[in-house]
Amino acid sequence: MKILFISNIFPPHVRGGYELGCLELAEKYQDLGHSVIVATSENTAQVCRYPEPKHIDVRKIFNPVRYYEDLYDYHFQTNSIYFYDKVMAFGGYVESNCIALKRLIELENPDIVWMFNPLGIGPIGIFDTVVSCKVKAVIHLMEHIDGVVQDYSRLVNLTGKWQYLKTKITAISCSEKIYESNSLLGKYFINKVVYNWINFNKFSKKDYFNYSYEDEKVTYIDNREKFRGKNFFRIVYFGQIAEKKGIFFLYKLAKFISKSPYQDKIVIELFGKGETKLMDSLEKQITKDNLSEIFVLKGFLDKESLLERISYYDLAIFLLSDDEPFGYALIEAMLKSVTVMTTSKTGSCELFQDKYDAIFIKDRKDIKEVYDKVIWCLENPSKLEILKSNAIATIKEKCDLDAVTIPALNEIIEMVPVNSGYSFEHVLSVCETLRYPYFDLNINTNLKGARYKFIDKVVNSLYGLPLIGEYLQSWGNNFVQNFRINRL
Repeated sequence: MKILFISNIFPPHVRGGYELGCLELAEKYQDLGHSVIVATSENTAQVCRYPEPKHIDVRKIFNPVRYYEDLYDYHFQTNSIYFYDKVMAFGGYVESNCIALKRLIELENPDIVWMFNPLGIGPIGIFDTVVSCKVKAVIHLMEHIDGVVQDYSRLVNLTGKWQYLKTKITAISCSEKIYESNSLLGKYFINKVVYNWINFNKFSKKDYFNYSYEDEKVTYIDNREKFRGKNFFRIVYFGQIAEKKGIFFLYKLAKFISKSPYQDKIVIELFGKGETKLMDSLEKQITKDNLSEIFVLKGFLDKESLLERISYYDLAIFLLSDDEPFGYALIEAMLKSVTVMTTSKTGSCELFQDKYDAIFIKDRKDIKEVYDKVIWCLENPSKLEILKSNAIATIKEKCDLDAVTIPALNEIIEMVPVNSGYSFEHVLSVCETLRYPYFDLNINTNLKGARYKFIDKVVNSLYGLPLIGEYLQSWGNNFVQNFRINRL
């Protein structure tokens, strides 16, 4: 089977778990004997770099997703043309990306197009291009894609088109939370939940050389405890340094600890990278509040070095927002024999039980609750050992890439139909209609020109109706071109 994966960015450029998940599945299916190609973009220097996967056939065919470079994005945020391009990149069509993808599909003739994150490369255009081809179409959902498309549709409303295209695509959701959030704008043809995975073969043998199942629990034998400092209770956070990841709540926890009897016994260390403005502000605040001994920014580390380092901590805390799609970091910490404390409504928490294999926080704004549970962990090390053992057993049961994930994915792939396709001229016609904004466009403009009224009317009134939508797909090229000719 020939598989074409699509990801907005791809290693060596990495923002989070989405692109790393794409890499792991590409590697796995290639190891299983399938032909694998990854279509992605070249990217900006500010995005974190990982080792380049030279063993994977990567085609950098899409425009750079420059919107993730915060200083660049901030500088041009009031530029109307840049703003319109960004709207198209996150909630519409990017014509050059559609053409590049169509050419690649024609050249390689894949059996299945497996989309990961389409944001920043024109998600509706990517969907339209894939559906126009006679190929199986799948999207792997690890983000609230519908919410982003809806947000950007306030300027040019293409949600009706989006809803129609979803009916032609099979979705794989990484959690029930993601399943629900991506049902906001219509339903996919099929949408199945397959939790994110762990490739146990990638973890060194010393981490798993000796564990056994007993009553659905694991007895974990590890000499790492002797390396952990007994003078400090060491807490770690790793991942994006961002407000939505709960960094400011962690900072408030550090301030709370600094005024407690345990101020000389607890240290919180953070690994990761954030926006320049946020990092500068955070560093200044740490200095101002004299918290440099309790709240420590350790910087960015590559994944291998990071996983080796975090194994020496006593507790990992993730005060994530309730809309967190999954949260790979929780599982990685657990597999390194670190107890995890996290907010209870993240996607990955669907896998775990409070006080059995993790410690849940009901409200991350309640710093007293967080503090009390940290102190409980500090004072009950023997109970943490039980939680750590149970966590590894849970992950092995529900997230093993080879034993659980791949069989589930293969079963879904077998159910995916081959789309009947339609003329790519239809996609190009929509791109041409959306190509140029007005020169006096500004952020508050609703694009009230005739061409945009037409697109809104077509998308909302016609594509939203199944029978007419089918008809429009077949005859859309002539429909749009005739309108454009008559308008001139």
